[in-house]
Amino acid sequence: MFAKKKKKGFTLIELLVVIAIIGILAGIVLVSLSGAQKKAKDGRIMADMNQLRTVASLFYDSATPNTFTGLDADADEGKIADDVAAQGGTYAIWIDTEVVNDPAGSNYCATATLPGGGVWCVDSELTSEKDINGTLVSCVTGCEALGTCECD
Repeated sequence: MFAKKKKKGFTLIELLVVIAIIGILAGIVLVSLSGAQKKAKDGRIMADMNQLRTVASLFYDSATPNTFTGLDADADEGKIADDVAAQGGTYAIWIDTEVVNDPAGSNYCATATLPGGGVWCVDSELTSEKDINGTLVSCVTGCEALGTCECD
């Protein structure tokens, strides 16, 4: 005779369960995005370093005599350095002055640390190399001594 009145809506426990599930899913998404962000920054730094080759070639062709001496003070090279720094990398460039049997300024080598780990190196010999171990010291030694990428 007396009909139970049906309640409309959700109980507090049901709402808390839904909120907890949404929170767990959001946490998983955020964790996976951080790895993607590092990979994206690594990719942008590698693209910047490859762009350095174009800048260096244009600089070399416009320099008199043909040399890379002064490339490290070029405005376009500076923009590349700034963008690498903005992505969280550390950038350095060497113009050879003491490479055996080469005139001074005939080679360059540049390195950039990658936020995802490792070091990316490019040089005037069109070498692009990643040192997975991340030992910037070995890349710098190769750049300073040989004017080319020699990452171990």
